[in-house]
Amino acid sequence: MNLTEESWELLRAYDMDDSLVSAWCKGLTVEEAATRLRADLASATPCTWERIEDGLDPTSPREGVVWIGAQAPGWVLIIAFEGDHLALPEPQQALTANGGELLYLGWPLYEIEGPQDLEYVVDGQPQTSVCLVAPDVRAGREPDALNAHMEGLALGAGNDSDTISDAAFALIGRVTGEPLSADWLRAEHTRYVIPMGAWNA
Repeated sequence: MNLTEESWELLRAYDMDDSLVSAWCKGLTVEEAATRLRADLASATPCTWERIEDGLDPTSPREGVVWIGAQAPGWVLIIAFEGDHLALPEPQQALTANGGELLYLGWPLYEIEGPQDLEYVVDGQPQTSVCLVAPDVRAGREPDALNAHMEGLALGAGNDSDTISDAAFALIGRVTGEPLSADWLRAEHTRYVIPMGAWNA
């Protein structure tokens, strides 16, 4: 297993085992990632995930709320509290412009229950999208781009959703060089608000 029991306990406590919208971005600072997501930089608020709602006005219109922190050497992790921008092509292109890399992991996707696709984007171009419950099903310019990192991972419909999710995190940890830890999940990172209309222009 990739994640420790403590990490899984936190994911469950934070409801991230049921619903997750996340992206690892290479070569960006926390503020650069927020800028490319068109977040309001003045909204930057250090907080833990446990307290991510503190101070948010529930009546204030907004497109999204994201939590961003450095997670592995050269990589920042963005987790969406509100909004699905990380799953959409235009924000993914913005986050990877000028040679950047992005790994997207999210579930459930629309009507799909449980883990579905892991996407790898380089310089605005989707390289591969791996169906986690059927890992031989691929899409993108280089469908086999992540093969070197997939050996021995328990992907596929013969595994339960927790096992597949764990394998997805393991795959990302192999690419970034550092697995997601309980310490990171428990730590303080920066919350940003994406204003209403930010992606309508």
